[in-house]
Amino acid sequence: MKRMLNETPVGIVSTSYCIPPREKSVKDVFHEEGLEFDVATSNQLGMDHVHVFEGKWRSRLALEAAKECLCKAGLHAKEIDLVVDFSVLPQDYVVPSWCMSNMIQHELGADKAFNLGFGGGGTTSFLVALKFVASLIRTANVNTALLVATDVAIPGNRVINQDAPLTVLGDGASALIVSKGTGVCEILSIEVWSDGRQNDVFCIPGGGLAYPDRVDLYQLRIDAERYSEEKCLRRLKSLTEKAAAKAGIGMNDVAVIVNPNISSKDRGKFSDVFGLSQDDSFGENRRQYGHIQGTDFVINLSQMINARSEGRHNLAAVCSHGWGFSYGAMIVRI
Repeated sequence: MKRMLNETPVGIVSTSYCIPPREKSVKDVFHEEGLEFDVATSNQLGMDHVHVFEGKWRSRLALEAAKECLCKAGLHAKEIDLVVDFSVLPQDYVVPSWCMSNMIQHELGADKAFNLGFGGGGTTSFLVALKFVASLIRTANVNTALLVATDVAIPGNRVINQDAPLTVLGDGASALIVSKGTGVCEILSIEVWSDGRQNDVFCIPGGGLAYPDRVDLYQLRIDAERYSEEKCLRRLKSLTEKAAAKAGIGMNDVAVIVNPNISSKDRGKFSDVFGLSQDDSFGENRRQYGHIQGTDFVINLSQMINARSEGRHNLAAVCSHGWGFSYGAMIVRI
């Protein structure tokens, strides 16, 4: 494990996530969306239920997570230099005229911060945001950043790829604070890559300029014919090996692979490609919450941080294939 000479260490100081209290069984979700739910589908998904947001202002979930994160870190909002939004799904208003990080900054009173948002990368937006923040901390006059996200499924659109379901979306929000120092989870390296040819493989066709009047197309969709899970994972493994080499370690040194909680089938494919012997370290999180975009990473990392034994550290690779258009791999020491 290496760090470049005089390179500033950057770490995650605290994490938090906010999950709405109402639960809905995955079986009920399928029935509400007019889909059959059988044993084979249940086994492939590996999910029991999801949590469902009830209310008007989705961004309030992120605000609650941000407040808890600051409290856990023992920081005041005025100590935040940067607020970053890594949400995937639409929030309170249409972007780009409204950005959730603006609201978070105002509500917290983080009046010394500037803010921005990263979207269009699926769950990989989490890793893109972290790479940007870590670079700023190492090279610019930024000491502490607050990253936030809130993702609430579009009504009637929790089951992704209804012809052959790939995942079921739950609702929730998360936050993490990144700062100089090793924190509770030191960021050793991050590599990201995009395949521009796949730019529209994962999108909401309706409601935009392409089809402004097609409400029936206002659904999050994946082009299953163009999405090749095997190809995605092979590319991701190569990117992860690159991130590991940059951190001065080999893949054999990595104790845990942290991936999004998409499905048990997806985790099984990860295990096959990465040689994890069918490990399902975060299966309980997937069964309990479903897939909540980048918040999956915060939930899974929080589990690892809370379970860490005093004086012992694990190296982990945090990976996302972004449905084939946006890839990210991060090596951390927890």
